[in-house]
Amino acid sequence: MDTHSTVGLRGGTVLAVVVTGVATVAGCGGGAHVSGQGARPERSANPLDNIGTAGDALAVKIDNVGARVQAIHRGLAEADIVYWLEVEGGLSRFLAVYDANHLPALIGPVRSARQTDIPLLQQYGHVDFAYSGAISGLIPLLDRADLRNVTPFTDPDVFTDRAVDPTFIDPHRILAAHPSVPARSPGFTFGAAPGGGDASAAMTWRLPAASIGVRYNGSTYDVAVDGRPAWSGTATVVAQHVSIRPGLFTDFNAGHPDNEVFTVSTGSGQAEVLRDGREWSTRWTRPDPAAGTTFTLPDGSAMAFATGPVLMVMVP
Repeated sequence: MDTHSTVGLRGGTVLAVVVTGVATVAGCGGGAHVSGQGARPERSANPLDNIGTAGDALAVKIDNVGARVQAIHRGLAEADIVYWLEVEGGLSRFLAVYDANHLPALIGPVRSARQTDIPLLQQYGHVDFAYSGAISGLIPLLDRADLRNVTPFTDPDVFTDRAVDPTFIDPHRILAAHPSVPARSPGFTFGAAPGGGDASAAMTWRLPAASIGVRYNGSTYDVAVDGRPAWSGTATVVAQHVSIRPGLFTDFNAGHPDNEVFTVSTGSGQAEVLRDGREWSTRWTRPDPAAGTTFTLPDGSAMAFATGPVLMVMVP
């Protein structure tokens, strides 16, 4: 799997996601609201991208397959953090995390949850999680997770097109109906760039049937998906090298079985961090699923991210 090669990419316009026939079961009850009683936590600096103060957190699973879908993407440029994740068939999906203080009007197209999403979101604490459904075996795990599950089954009014693909969500309506808790730090450190680093204007990472690339435009990064311009404005790009292994569930798509894959987001490993047109080799660590992911330089100091949106590329 080629996960670290250089390519020339153009910056550009909004991307869309084509809907492939991944079988989903619209369901999943909303997780219990566990934010506690009494006064709400005091607002602090936004721990997701260091812009403004912390607002209630919302996570959304977003489709990302094919030119048609990529042409109708909404809300990716406004996300505080975007994860690029492998799914069955070597394809990819996005998991985007938003802070309520700067939400887009619409987000999507929204697709189904995966097993990977549960431990990945655990580091954020209790969040609203919007998705279009899930394979039946995953539903009990989603119900037990510390999530407010927002689906067409539980909240049909917040999905467009009566939740028929392609469907989008209005994040303002979700957070008005189901306020979560202020975003919790996923472990990132923000600040001035460290010394060193290698000049790196463009980079592409590949999965068996998908790719994502970035190009530095002089201030932030333009993102391209499968070679097509997607969005601009990303301040920090992280290529986090992880284990991707067979998941617990098998989906039957178009009459044949597809084994869902599971991205292991706990433990430790290598990562490249790109900011300001330069690249640093780091080590990521997340021993506790309930804790954030830290990124350290070879001398043991924290790798500082640039203030602004973060793209997390999860690759082997």
